[in-house]
Amino acid sequence: MINFIRYFIQNKRLNYMLLVFLIIMGINAYINIPKEIFPNVELDQISVRGSYSGASASVMDKMAVRDIEEELSNINGIDKTETVITPGAFVIILTLNENTNKVNLLSRVKDSITSIRQYLPSDMNEPVARLLERSRSLINLSLSSDSVTKGELTEIAKEIKIKISRMKHISEILIRGDSKEEISISINSEALLAYDLRHASVLEAISNLSYTFPIGDIEQRGNFVYISTVHGKADINEWQESILNIDSKYIKLGDIAKVAIEYPQTETLASFNNKQTLNLVISKEEEGNSIALSKELREYAKTLQKQYPEITFNFFRDSSKVVKERLNTVISNLMLGLCLVFISMWVLINIRVAIVVAMGIPFSFIIGLLFIYHMGYSINIVSLLGALIVIGIVVDDAIVVGENIQRHIDEGMDNYEASILGVKEMLLPVTLATISTVMAFLPIFMLHGEIALFFVLIPIVVIMILLGSLIESFFFLPLHAQEILRKSNNFLDWTPFQNLYARVLSYFIEYKKTFLTLFLIIIPLATYLTASSMRFQFFPNFDGNNLYISGKMDINTPLEDTYKIAKEIQETLLLHSDEFALKAISSTTGYRRSLSGDTQRNNSVFYITMELYDREDTDWINKYVNPVLNFSFDFNNPDKRRQKQTFELSPRAKELVMPFKEKYNMVELGVMEDKAGLIRSDIQINLSGSNDAKLEAAIRKLEREISTLEGIKNYSNNIKYGKMEYKIKINSYGESLGQSEASIARVLSTYFLEKKQATTFNERGVMEIKTKDANKDDIQRLLDFSVAIGDGRFVKLTDIASIVEVRDYEKIDKLNGNIVKTLFASVDKRIITPTEILDKLQDTIDEISDSGIEVELLGEKEKKNEMGADMKSAVGLAMFLIFLTLLLIFSKIKYVLMVMSVIPLSILGALVGHKLLGINITMPTIIGLLGLAGVVINDGIIMLDFLHGTRKAEEFFKRAKQRLRPIVITSVTTFLGLFSLIFYASGQAVILQPIAVSIGFGLMWGTFLNLMYLPTLYALVNKIEPISKIKDTKHPITKIQKAQ
Repeated sequence: MINFIRYFIQNKRLNYMLLVFLIIMGINAYINIPKEIFPNVELDQISVRGSYSGASASVMDKMAVRDIEEELSNINGIDKTETVITPGAFVIILTLNENTNKVNLLSRVKDSITSIRQYLPSDMNEPVARLLERSRSLINLSLSSDSVTKGELTEIAKEIKIKISRMKHISEILIRGDSKEEISISINSEALLAYDLRHASVLEAISNLSYTFPIGDIEQRGNFVYISTVHGKADINEWQESILNIDSKYIKLGDIAKVAIEYPQTETLASFNNKQTLNLVISKEEEGNSIALSKELREYAKTLQKQYPEITFNFFRDSSKVVKERLNTVISNLMLGLCLVFISMWVLINIRVAIVVAMGIPFSFIIGLLFIYHMGYSINIVSLLGALIVIGIVVDDAIVVGENIQRHIDEGMDNYEASILGVKEMLLPVTLATISTVMAFLPIFMLHGEIALFFVLIPIVVIMILLGSLIESFFFLPLHAQEILRKSNNFLDWTPFQNLYARVLSYFIEYKKTFLTLFLIIIPLATYLTASSMRFQFFPNFDGNNLYISGKMDINTPLEDTYKIAKEIQETLLLHSDEFALKAISSTTGYRRSLSGDTQRNNSVFYITMELYDREDTDWINKYVNPVLNFSFDFNNPDKRRQKQTFELSPRAKELVMPFKEKYNMVELGVMEDKAGLIRSDIQINLSGSNDAKLEAAIRKLEREISTLEGIKNYSNNIKYGKMEYKIKINSYGESLGQSEASIARVLSTYFLEKKQATTFNERGVMEIKTKDANKDDIQRLLDFSVAIGDGRFVKLTDIASIVEVRDYEKIDKLNGNIVKTLFASVDKRIITPTEILDKLQDTIDEISDSGIEVELLGEKEKKNEMGADMKSAVGLAMFLIFLTLLLIFSKIKYVLMVMSVIPLSILGALVGHKLLGINITMPTIIGLLGLAGVVINDGIIMLDFLHGTRKAEEFFKRAKQRLRPIVITSVTTFLGLFSLIFYASGQAVILQPIAVSIGFGLMWGTFLNLMYLPTLYALVNKIEPISKIKDTKHPITKIQKAQ
């Protein structure tokens, strides 16, 4: 190994060419790597979708869903099955186990659906199974115009959608507010009665008006032709003039029906800044670069503006802008950490060592960047903060090696020999210290599910950068040290500090048993008491850029009425634009993300998005330093005008919108903030059982109790009743007249069910021909309906059948085949945590469970339990790997245990740091403590490796003093590297702030332990005497100094 290092030092050109090559590769990787806010945390999933028009949710469950779920339950590799059933449709989401071959499993799911097809209704389309793509929301584009019709605007939006979808890395485009062009035929039943026509015969005649299939082809020599029809009529007039053959009677369609070619608004309506628009929701593939794609789309919009001058284009909810700003902030913090590390090395050692060490930092980061790029990961908040976390750690190797080389040069050794010897002495301890840090982060790979996907980049980035640092320290740093380092006076004279340290350490050793007893009793006790006094929440709160208003009307509210109410709410919010620093407001009616986090689609829901300007910088780092470090020099960004955080604005928005809930008797209305995507709802209590009434009563009881608790922001349940259902039951009189359920259903469906009769074409594409009775939407018409009994007589429907009114659930939620009734709640964690809420509800939950209802706690509770199980294994593995690594350095287990004893004792520093900054314990805190274990023992290795083998007091104190400077320097540089993330985290970076706090404060306390507790423990084991008992008691420090 040393010969290899000599070769690298001697072959300067090779050394520098490798560095140049790394720089070029790093620049290329940074340009092309995807850039995101957060990593993708979606597990592989398969969706199974089916529909059957007119079926209620419960009928759909009995008719199709149960059989499909039972068949799918026989497939191995499925972790969880979630089903949502709504009137006329259902979707089953299958979450796959990790390491399951998703393509093979999809094939098996399709085979299962095919095998079950024979048991499904014959006129029901076969359910469709497909893999859910991992796409990310990119940007929204609104289209509006005062001069073109809604239909024309819809067709233009569809054209633009096709053009944009051809762009590389664009995965999906949804149009909110659009509709499909169709031919609507409203049949006049009174006219049919006057002409003595049967409704079924009329529908059959209409279905024959258009024929879209090929008729044939003729291949006459020299004249090949196809034969087809003109696919129906050209315009409304031709349709109405069509002559129908109905039971040998020839009637004009216009005489018995009204024809319209229209774009019926049946699904969604959209708006931007309270103006009705069509909104294109554009998503990108996982590999796409948000910043580059957004820029490309904005350039393309300029071309579209020239092509469609009558259309107004507006971009909003641009995720790339947030990505760019947040990444710039983190990069600025990274640069600040580098500067602070450089200055600290300058002050604590000298300028030349600082330069040598700083030169190697970029190369360590480039190695990490190249790895995550070629592994298919992205640059995001997590990966960049992983780099920020390691910035102070990464210089430790270089500092220890560089400081050792400088020490030999100061002693008069030649630069070349000093470089070789300095590296040789540090080769084993530095390598093993780095490996111990790697071993601490390695078990994070043991986490499962979405948690693992979210945090996996931290160990990847940390480990690769540390390995890069190790390579740089041994192969590139010695050459730089040989050429740059000189014998010089240090900026700071460490002699007084070393002498002071020796006196204090001597005092500790003189009363070693007392101090060690206090250490081993008081510190664990203080750790326990501190931890007990703190709250736990899964993720910290962070300040986003959006507020969301989610609302639901009565199920019988038409889409247009829901849109008007959403528009009224938007008008109220726009009046307070300055108060909210409102950048844009948009809405979708007919679609929403509910307060529980799931998506809903029906006429009675709406979703308003308030896009806010960025928050003003409130600290001098972000206001004056970061614009310099990210080279923007933008000290007065006009987009930074918001004065309050979103959690402060959310109650005000709720205050403004809640009067509308009472005014329009809404079922649900609430305000939501941005949150990390791992947990859909803070609290989710699932109840399952056979008695629906009992389940509903239990949910209502929980709601009453949770509504009285302070800190609850929103709560809701999935018990929502749908439309009224009239069930027709034939009586004995009806049966005596030859009537049956099927015959009555066939007659009524021709009047009250809107049906597709045929398709036709125009220049814009395929259109459906749909028929409905002109009086279809009149309940009294159903009650007064007269049924023909075959001999020319008619009988009233209510005379031959009874009508039973039933109101089914609007939707049915199922988990792993069981119907569940669920209570959801979101919590203001600054007041109370989900764990504390569940503790307050525990008596009620126990009572419900004792009544025979199955209770399952999901939300944050579920993730906390999953993490707890994973972290137990991870901590155990980390300790074992560190133990093995230390055995490579120390031959005796007692020395290994001495070093490892610092790990649990250092936790107190991390907890105190959280206390001082007012931060709750979170999952990132636990991750940080795991990383702290590897970082804190590095100093212990450096100390004990030098003390190892000493038996005499003079030699002991001499070696301890020599380790003071590298230990203090590495600890200070690590803390300063984390400085900006610890004290000035903003936006989404707050999520990972607890990791930095755990490592930073834990390491500072661990440094004290490594300098005082560890040498004292070593002195006790090896019976080292304090300075006061050395023979030269008059000048003990001078004697030790001379011995050096």
